[in-house]
Amino acid sequence: MQCDSKYLIFPANHHAQKKRVEFYINGIMEYDLEVQLDFVNPDYEFYLNVERFKGHQLEITCVPEVDLQLKMSDRGVPDQEAYIDKYRPGFHFTAKRGWLNDANGLVYYDNQYLMFYQHNPVGNIWGNMHWRHAVSSDLVHWNEKDIALYPDTTGTMFSGSAIVDTNNVTGLQENENEVILIFYTAAGNTSETSKGQPFTQCLAYSTDRGVSFKKYNKNPLVQQIVPGNRDPKIIYYEQSNIYIMSLYLDNHQFALLSSKNLLDWKQIQIITLSNEAECPDFYPLAVDNDEQKIKWVLIGASDIYVIGNFDGNTFKPETELKRLNYGNSGYASQSWSNINREDGRRIRIAHSSSTIPSVPFGGCMYFPCEMKLKSFQDDVFLCAYPVREIEELYMRIDKVENIQLVSGSAYTEKLTGKLYDIALNLSPASDANFSLSIFGLTMTYNGSKQELKCLESLAPAESYDGGIEIRILIDTIITEIYINGGKVYMCMNHIQDYNMNRLELRSLEESLVVNELKIVELQNIWNNEASTL
Repeated sequence: MQCDSKYLIFPANHHAQKKRVEFYINGIMEYDLEVQLDFVNPDYEFYLNVERFKGHQLEITCVPEVDLQLKMSDRGVPDQEAYIDKYRPGFHFTAKRGWLNDANGLVYYDNQYLMFYQHNPVGNIWGNMHWRHAVSSDLVHWNEKDIALYPDTTGTMFSGSAIVDTNNVTGLQENENEVILIFYTAAGNTSETSKGQPFTQCLAYSTDRGVSFKKYNKNPLVQQIVPGNRDPKIIYYEQSNIYIMSLYLDNHQFALLSSKNLLDWKQIQIITLSNEAECPDFYPLAVDNDEQKIKWVLIGASDIYVIGNFDGNTFKPETELKRLNYGNSGYASQSWSNINREDGRRIRIAHSSSTIPSVPFGGCMYFPCEMKLKSFQDDVFLCAYPVREIEELYMRIDKVENIQLVSGSAYTEKLTGKLYDIALNLSPASDANFSLSIFGLTMTYNGSKQELKCLESLAPAESYDGGIEIRILIDTIITEIYINGGKVYMCMNHIQDYNMNRLELRSLEESLVVNELKIVELQNIWNNEASTL
């Protein structure tokens, strides 16, 4: 077929067999995808951008063989058809069509938050890793852009990070725009076109303010260290005027590399984080907002972290390994780079691997969080808490104070919406047990063990000065629970049962005082209205 339009349309069905679709130009395979193609009984259509092939005669084949009935279009998914799916989250980012997982290339540039992410453009399950792009001015409302990085002969596009080359140390600047650099893993041998290739660390860059990206012509920057090494995260270390790359190797090992020019890298250290793997993040934070007490955090994809000191050459852990996320979901968090000094926040986002059959999207991002180091009883912990911009979505606010419950009694509030930010400040008796149910999801607190259980997940929930703070973000398919200012974080995959449209707080044993209960209904970011029952 002659490629003369922007999009190639793939009809698909979540239950169909995977087929490998191969693209050839002049007899050379340029691109291949695995697609659950279904021309007979499709559930939805995926629109693949093929602009880079425009003007070429494409030979497209399928393995196993099927009768290809592909159509082309210059228009993508109509806005009126997007973001209205039955299980579409109301204030968590999702792709219009296709799968998303790891947040990649998070960078603040030109007063906008750029977010790239792992993306399968032709399915609602993991596979065919590309990088797609979205931008936001407030971390709440997102404008989805097109694919930024496509797989090539070096591999599919695995995770990485971004940084602004403010001083043009790479020499890649072409005009008045500061260059945005993307560091990514080329995952060799994960597609037909990259058979036999290793995992290497590569560079792409933008000279047009993030509109488009070009792959560096001298890739890779870092050759394979061990098979499967991946997920480069870059940070600028100002004291030594160098750049540091944290990189996952294998067997719970992470490497630190350094560079003066962001192009030539040398390994300086290997660190082991037991029971942790993939997608490292590495950054400094002030303990209790004291700029005289700067510590560094090294954290992996499962939110296991260690706190220590870093001098530009060696990271020295000072704590045992700690855990932040105790939920059944939430993975591969990454933080934004280049946030200006006036703001000064360390903001991150993670993804949820939620897959729902018969919907045209898969996975979503959790709500962005501000990261802090806080002291609790002479120990320091990494805390995650929703960014203040969530207040832009606030609608009706109900607040109740001084609710006193004896054993067996309950407090109930009817919920007329679907999206909520709920905060509780509780003072339980020393051995009190209580339960909290919202849309059928029940959390149970065990006072003697100081634990909170949600579904099959258990999290520590200590009482400090006789009180516990719990904050809950509720969306259609996910619930986020923050305990004691984010010292403990629970990301939960759960489809809400909106028939059970009430909040019920019940004292199971001993007495319970609710100092304050605040229930805030939220707007839907896709239509700027509340989702009501």
